[in-house]
Amino acid sequence: MAMNIAQIERQALCDLLQRVGPEAPTLNEGWVTRDLAAHLVLRETRPDGALGVLIKPLAGYTKKVQDRIASTPWPELLDRLRNGPPRLSPFGIPGVDARANLGEFYVHHEDVRRAQDDWEPRPADGERYRALERMLMKMGRLLLRRSPFTVRLDPGTGQPFVGHGSDKPGGVTVVGSPDELTLWCFGREDVAQVELIGSETDVAALRAAERGL
Repeated sequence: MAMNIAQIERQALCDLLQRVGPEAPTLNEGWVTRDLAAHLVLRETRPDGALGVLIKPLAGYTKKVQDRIASTPWPELLDRLRNGPPRLSPFGIPGVDARANLGEFYVHHEDVRRAQDDWEPRPADGERYRALERMLMKMGRLLLRRSPFTVRLDPGTGQPFVGHGSDKPGGVTVVGSPDELTLWCFGREDVAQVELIGSETDVAALRAAERGL
């Protein structure tokens, strides 16, 4: 059976983690690759421990659970990540992995790739582009919910879609490939190769607004 894009990103990330090792840098402040791998395993295997990602008062508990997972021997930790969610995990429900893990694994794959000195842009991939564009059409309003006005996302087609706000004039259009728009929407503005088109005031306000989950 052919792998979906989320599964492809998972396997590619695991291959990269195996190559760079457990102490390599990432774009995630305060995390090396061991921490990032532990976060992904936590998310799929310990729903109770993952609550602190979204509920700040529980962040301390989440960190304790994640640190415990991070202490797993590196080869075993990678095997757990590579093998995917257990059957009893919410992410193990058929169809959930492809929808819920696409953005997570694509972005974290890039968090490791782009933190390495030898990283290079990926070749264009129509299947990956289409999957990420569909995801942004569904999740854009959530990822951009803190934006102060309308944000349109243009994946290089000249036919932008509304990521946040309304169809009314004004606001900012963000132009880039679906790869780069995804990174930008998930808050990786320092590395996302996008162009922001709008008034100087609106662009500055949008840059200052938080994005992501």
